Amino acid sequence: MAEDSTNTFLEKAWSDKGPKLISGFSRPVYHNLMGLLRGRRYDKRAYGGMIRHTEAAMLTQWAGQVPEGGVVVEIGCYGGLSTSYLLRGLKKRNGRVYAIDPFNSDLDKQAQLTDNLVPLDNKPTRALVAERLRRNGFEGRFELIEGYSQEAAAQWDPAVKIDFLWIDGNHEQAWRDFKDFQPHLNPGARVAVHDAHPRYGYQAVVQDVKRIFSEGAWADLEHVKSIITGRKVG
Repeated sequence: MAEDSTNTFLEKAWSDKGPKLISGFSRPVYHNLMGLLRGRRYDKRAYGGMIRHTEAAMLTQWAGQVPEGGVVVEIGCYGGLSTSYLLRGLKKRNGRVYAIDPFNSDLDKQAQLTDNLVPLDNKPTRALVAERLRRNGFEGRFELIEGYSQEAAAQWDPAVKIDFLWIDGNHEQAWRDFKDFQPHLNPGARVAVHDAHPRYGYQAVVQDVKRIFSEGAWADLEHVKSIITGRKVG
């Protein structure tokens, strides 16, 4: 059954040692090579990003696999680090990123809702991130949505179908983010969740990932450091 196959994948991906082959459930040699070649283009310290070089490189790789004119939705943009890597991959597909984040708006509300993993002091503004993305050469290929993911999902245009859903927002609601945007996913769309490994990530996300990837059928399941990803095929 599809659920049994997914559970087996997660057990191997989350094992203490993890698989070490270049093929199969995890491909660390390939991921590390991609990290060296593609994952160091943007300054993590300057952007305030929390993704690893290997993860950044694979975001570019996966974004480059969407169909021509494909759409990526990013939940949790912060300073635009992962957004830049996604846009870099999308460039050859003439695709577009919709990046959702409250940025530095309504910090009192953010303080009430925070998972305490992202500092609220000196959060990047929407204008700062937009200018950063333009300087990186992505003018016209992104839309920054200032607000919360559940609000964005409720107002989503059903005509805009999603080819890649990147979940890296509030760590207490990865499952909810997936369910909110699931009706807008194209067949075969990729879903990737950050901080989804017990060793590198956050326990609530780990539990949500079990729920996400146990629902229906998935293809091309892959584990990259704290990312679990796959394509929804049923």
